[in-house]
Amino acid sequence: MIPPRLIRTVPTETSTQVEVWWQQARDLHPGWDTETWREPVDPADFPLTGHLFATCESGAQKADLIRAERLFWVGGVYLDADVVCLRSFNPLLGVRGFAAFEDADFVPNAVMGFEAGHPAMRRVIELAIQRHDQGTWAAGVGVTTEVFRNDPTVLLLPPNSFYPVDWRTAHKMPIDVAKVAAANPWSYAIHLYHGSWKKQPCAS
Repeated sequence: MIPPRLIRTVPTETSTQVEVWWQQARDLHPGWDTETWREPVDPADFPLTGHLFATCESGAQKADLIRAERLFWVGGVYLDADVVCLRSFNPLLGVRGFAAFEDADFVPNAVMGFEAGHPAMRRVIELAIQRHDQGTWAAGVGVTTEVFRNDPTVLLLPPNSFYPVDWRTAHKMPIDVAKVAAANPWSYAIHLYHGSWKKQPCAS
């Protein structure tokens, strides 16, 4: 089973809004453990992937390694900093692992939950290491899409579970969170695609 733990990794500085969203997630999960990994993150804390931190092409690629390795070692539910949590993930803790389709093609890693030691997460780490020099997307969402879609022990939820905003239009206009939530009462969370990590240099 997935342990009751929320995990995030963030740049050195975050906005007030990001912290409000994080507190909202914590309020919806009373009694859960929480972890924040804030830059600069010590590579020594990540024995499987820390040796790659210095050569990540972006902060986003490093954040992908951090989330995968923490989920592998301790388990829990990972949330990107630009995810607005709408309701508790408690109903999903009984499965071994979960993620959601973003659309018909991709299964991203902005929201996902796994038990500690799940073989799918180990495979994500292995492929991320193998494809490290191919860049952020190939070693990140490209990997989770490939692994999760081919592992029957990973529950894959429909897109609106975590991704009710279409990524192709997310940057074209402001997102009204209340309106999106009202239109998607089945959603656990809303990923807003702010891409804060993409703008960050890779601190080592």
